[in-house]
Amino acid sequence: MIASLTFLFSGVVAQAAPSPRAVAQDEPNAGAASDEYPEMEVAVGYSFLRVCPNCTFFNDFYMNGGGGAFVYNVKSWIGVKGEFVGYTTAGGFKKQLANLGVAGASGNLFTYTFGPQVKKQWGKFRPFGEFLVGAAHSNAYAKIFSAEKGALNTSGSQNAFAMQFGAGLDYVLNKRIQIRPAEIDCLYTRFGANSIPNYSGTQHSFKYVAGLNFTFGIKN
Repeated sequence: MIASLTFLFSGVVAQAAPSPRAVAQDEPNAGAASDEYPEMEVAVGYSFLRVCPNCTFFNDFYMNGGGGAFVYNVKSWIGVKGEFVGYTTAGGFKKQLANLGVAGASGNLFTYTFGPQVKKQWGKFRPFGEFLVGAAHSNAYAKIFSAEKGALNTSGSQNAFAMQFGAGLDYVLNKRIQIRPAEIDCLYTRFGANSIPNYSGTQHSFKYVAGLNFTFGIKN
């Protein structure tokens, strides 16, 4: 009798306990490749920018800011991305303007870029690369140019072409949230001033982003 009950109890436990394969299938972010991938991604975070103004009279300076990005994944490996980021200048910018005779001035920069993103959509670590083009708006360069002799007629703000390319990494916390420890890009802009001799009007800046990436929907 006892042996029969023991055998019956063992069978019930064996049927109730999920198999390792079932657990792996239920886990939304298992390490193995999957046919499923998120339909949309929304990233938010902090951004640091080392600006290279390409001026003989004005050295590199730093800007801090933040913003967000939206990605619609067309396929498991490629999506369409739109990014919107705003920055404000730090102390180095103000100090250099003060040396040129402009006290208490600050500057800003806004970028609006769009383009393809390529991303690995399985596993805990998900690297991605991007190439985005769009526009930038800033009063920082206008203040730099107006502080230099011969450029006093420069307008208070300017719009310019912007392009950026780079790569980053997301780490999956769960089905909906990913940590973005690093995204590194080269940001190219064309803010010009016709009144400054020998100024090419191109700037190459280093950009770093860190934050969170949220995923929505499922496609396969």
